Amino acid sequence: MPTLVVRHPDGSESEHELSGELKIGRQEGQNDLVLAEGGVSRRHTRFVVEGGKVMVEDVGSANGTFVDGQRITGMTVITPKSQVLLGDYELRLKAAAGPRSTGVRKQVKPSDEGAEPLAEGGGAPMPRSATRAMPAVKRPAPGAGGPSALAKRPRPGSPGGAAAGAETGGLVLKGLTGPWANKRYPVQGKLIVGRQAPATVVLEDDSVSRKHAEVEQTPEGAVLRDLGSANGTLVNGEPMGTQPVVLQPGDIITFGMVEVEVEGSAGASNLPVRRGRDVPSRRGTGAEAAPAAEAGAAGGAPASRKRLLVVVASVVGLLLVAGIVKSTQGSGTAAGNTPANLAPPPPNPTELVQEALSQCRSYSSMELGNEPDWAKAEAACSKALDIDPINAEANTLMRRIKLEKESSDLYVQGQKALGRLKEEEALDIFKKIPKESAYFRRAKPKVQEAVAQVVKRAEDDCKRYLRDGNWAPAVPRCELYMGFACQKMSREELEPPIGFNLVLEKKKRLGRNEWRPKDKLYLDFLIARKKLEPNATPWHCPVSDIFFEDEAAPDPKKLVEDSFKQRLPNKFLVAAMMDYWGGRGNEAFMTLQKLRSNYELAQYHGEADKLLTAVSNVDQLFKIGQGHLQNEDVEKAAEPLLEALEVDKRLMGDLADTRPSFYKRNIQQDMAAKAITRGTFWDDRGDQRRACRIWKLGFRFYAGNTDLNFQVGRCSTRGLKALKAAATCEDLDAVLDLAVPGDGLEEKVAATKKENGC
Repeated sequence: MPTLVVRHPDGSESEHELSGELKIGRQEGQNDLVLAEGGVSRRHTRFVVEGGKVMVEDVGSANGTFVDGQRITGMTVITPKSQVLLGDYELRLKAAAGPRSTGVRKQVKPSDEGAEPLAEGGGAPMPRSATRAMPAVKRPAPGAGGPSALAKRPRPGSPGGAAAGAETGGLVLKGLTGPWANKRYPVQGKLIVGRQAPATVVLEDDSVSRKHAEVEQTPEGAVLRDLGSANGTLVNGEPMGTQPVVLQPGDIITFGMVEVEVEGSAGASNLPVRRGRDVPSRRGTGAEAAPAAEAGAAGGAPASRKRLLVVVASVVGLLLVAGIVKSTQGSGTAAGNTPANLAPPPPNPTELVQEALSQCRSYSSMELGNEPDWAKAEAACSKALDIDPINAEANTLMRRIKLEKESSDLYVQGQKALGRLKEEEALDIFKKIPKESAYFRRAKPKVQEAVAQVVKRAEDDCKRYLRDGNWAPAVPRCELYMGFACQKMSREELEPPIGFNLVLEKKKRLGRNEWRPKDKLYLDFLIARKKLEPNATPWHCPVSDIFFEDEAAPDPKKLVEDSFKQRLPNKFLVAAMMDYWGGRGNEAFMTLQKLRSNYELAQYHGEADKLLTAVSNVDQLFKIGQGHLQNEDVEKAAEPLLEALEVDKRLMGDLADTRPSFYKRNIQQDMAAKAITRGTFWDDRGDQRRACRIWKLGFRFYAGNTDLNFQVGRCSTRGLKALKAAATCEDLDAVLDLAVPGDGLEEKVAATKKENGC
């Protein structure tokens, strides 16, 4: 049986046997293998074993499935040598024989013995889901300051740049920082530089974009192009922009935060040669520069004289620094500390409490369907209580967290018992979950499934032991059965009325004040119990809320189906809409196509065509929006997802709000979750206006998240402060980015503009 090896973003590996079909995605319940890290769609791909071959097929994922660097469009056969990529995961077939693969991915094929792949020696990869934004670096203008020590300098113990290039017959990119230091990558054809495959030069640093830049060998020379990276590409410390740049030996290229040097001999180029390679590297300047560069910078001065000047300047700088530190210490201020008159104001206790409560609510929230982190929630609420011990909200949250934390442990234990086919043990655990807990509702469907199996086995055992007269084994099995059966029986069926006596003899005629159970099996159980223990106390039905069926609560699926039956005239149309409501867009499309191809049902073709167009639109817009969300672009995702919600409302009609479809629920929840994280991202970087725009955008989609409500409330408060401080018409326009619909801020801005003639 073939085995699929999955390498996770953290470098760990897991194995899964392939038999028939294996569905992979990040949505639990719809996939055989759940991969929940970055870049994986809800339903991403599937593997099929057929005729001794293993094939892979993408099932409409946002980011695609890649086999050996190529995005596949249909069913593709793979071998143990194939590399399959799903987002941040690498998958391969386990070879039938030979040494086990280590799972290390080789991203660059060496052209000779001296070249070495990037991934090897780079250490264990870290999970990457998005490009980390670099802090802004203020760079000196070209030509300012002394010459760079990185420009064409030879490396100790290794050949110089020209010599290294001579070995390969062209230019070579040599790593300077991190795990890529001293790794060489020959420039042959086209090299894609990025954070993950299909890049050929993989720099696994989260300041590097997935596809960051490319270096191509052309008749003009080696040309560098930035591919729209988030953090840009620098050449000798200067941003290169969107225009291609011809590389020369000695150039320092910075991809995000990773530096490489160009080595080798440059070919003839008709493009102008750049100047200004004197910008220092992030790693700091060295102690010497190339003789040619020194001669040019010093107007032909000897290299030894220039080195002497550099040493003297360094010594003078160190003496100045030592003098400053000493004078600072002498004035009573510790070196490195902020003077008392510039010390930041002490933090506001109220703001600290609110921040801790916000974290506590976020970690304990079950609104978005995510599993809460009760430990972090408890720590956050404890922090709030340390500052304000009588805070009512914090104490309420702590009581709830304690309840849910214990219930969560019971729920997990019960699930494990069910997984080991120990239904009776699982039921004993589940019935300990309090009714007030959210896990009570989660456990109830699992309890009903387990009860059906336990009751059937207990009933069969009870009847068999009673029939054979084996009272000792009969009583516990009958008691187990009756413990579930009595939940549906009334008190009059289980206990004698007040003033009546219990009679167990079957043939005795009942007197005026005598009572006997009508249920035969219950009566036999009580008789066996008395024979086994004559002085036993009367038996009572054990009450547990989790075993009661919610007869008053109607089945949501049944309600939706009944509503569609009233609106739609054909069973195929109803079936297609039920598939759509459940998130099975492809199945709905196929059902409508089947109806459309049946000419005996031609009177329904017009309705089917309308539904085909609408269902297809929602499904495609949903996938486009999800793709933008996976790329952390909430603002770009809003347009297709809003359009999808409008079409969904026409499809669902009155059910759109009361029984929302799979698409609407996930659009609302995903937009709210992403808006919280992305807004916080920009808020942490001081861009409050953009943070508020994103938070308000998420609030527009879903107003049921407490943490998002809190952030939107902060925007209103900031907006009022900004309005009071506004001095120009432009300031008033900026206030609108902080205004929240309904807080009255827009009206105040409009009135102020009118007063000032803006």
